[in-house]
Amino acid sequence: MNILYSLPHPADSLASAQAGHVIRATALLGALEALGHRVQRLEAAQSSGAKASVSLYRNYVKKLLPRPLAMRLRDRMRIRHGERYAQRLLASIEQARPDLILETHIAFSRAGMLASRASGVPLVLDDVAPAWEEEQQYGVGLRRAARAIHKEVTAQARLLIAVNRTLYQHLLADGMPAEKVIIVPNGIDASLFRADLDGAPIRARYAIPPDAVVIGFVGSFQPYHRVDLLLRAFAQLESAQARLLLVGQGITSAESQALAAQLGIAARTIFTGSVPYAQVPHYLAAIDIAVMPATNDYGNPMKVYEYMAMGKVVVAPDQPTITELATHGENAYLFAREEIAAMAAALRTLLADSALRQRLGAQGQQHAAEQTWLKRAQALQQALAERGIG
Repeated sequence: MNILYSLPHPADSLASAQAGHVIRATALLGALEALGHRVQRLEAAQSSGAKASVSLYRNYVKKLLPRPLAMRLRDRMRIRHGERYAQRLLASIEQARPDLILETHIAFSRAGMLASRASGVPLVLDDVAPAWEEEQQYGVGLRRAARAIHKEVTAQARLLIAVNRTLYQHLLADGMPAEKVIIVPNGIDASLFRADLDGAPIRARYAIPPDAVVIGFVGSFQPYHRVDLLLRAFAQLESAQARLLLVGQGITSAESQALAAQLGIAARTIFTGSVPYAQVPHYLAAIDIAVMPATNDYGNPMKVYEYMAMGKVVVAPDQPTITELATHGENAYLFAREEIAAMAAALRTLLADSALRQRLGAQGQQHAAEQTWLKRAQALQQALAERGIG
């Protein structure tokens, strides 16, 4: 099958491999190629126009205008950008003659829809969320336009791919036919996230004592990650040997560092800053207890799969997006959502019981071994074949 992949985001590139949807796309496309499919990639961010628009928004519009006005202008720019990118997509279709367009769904982008409509090539949308997800998570300036474009784009697509059951149910509730929506969760790169990696070099780099039990988090420090909950839970622990290793950087990094100082745990807390994705496994190797403090209702946390693949015991909130991929007492230790005392109790239990850590970590590793990107690509391949797409 000849697949034309489209990434309509004006700023993200497959080469960056940092954003979750980029990591997902890169891994899924590689797995499809491993199955023998031909994949050609097109990215909106490669154009000079996209770079200029992103620079204009970030350096001027966002900084100088009131937020509501800045968001409205941003959304108009995204709509126009998608329309321009659709012309590049059409030119690629003319040249590549693909059997289908596989596009990562991005709010306000009509590119794949316009190209599919004009060319007749079927559109498959990946990582689709309901229209209101963008509003709740990031905010939108043009709410009516966001919902109208979402409705138009999803109507044109032959297949919609959700990453979890919660999103699947929401898409059905929004009127999508069940035969048009499938679930393809995130997966794991087993060649990258390996339990045999040595964490000693990272421990040495940050002067972590050899006998310390390291509690860790890896992520982009988004508000919904609630790193503040982890910091407050860690502050309740009595163990002087415990260390907290926080890997990554993002919106809440500065306030997290300030909170660590305020709580009196700065000396036992390490903030690494941004780390290239390929280096993340080496940092995870230095961790004993891997924590997902909080997450939203729309994702399928890749880091949980990665924690498990490394053989680390996972501590995460008891909520549907987590229980779809982890089971308390079997391959993870779950706590009541947003309850600091419950998270602290979970950490305290695991700090005191190395055998429990090892058992849950080993069973998590076994579970993760079945969650490969190749299996995800095979599921997508089967869904396409069943629907006669491509």
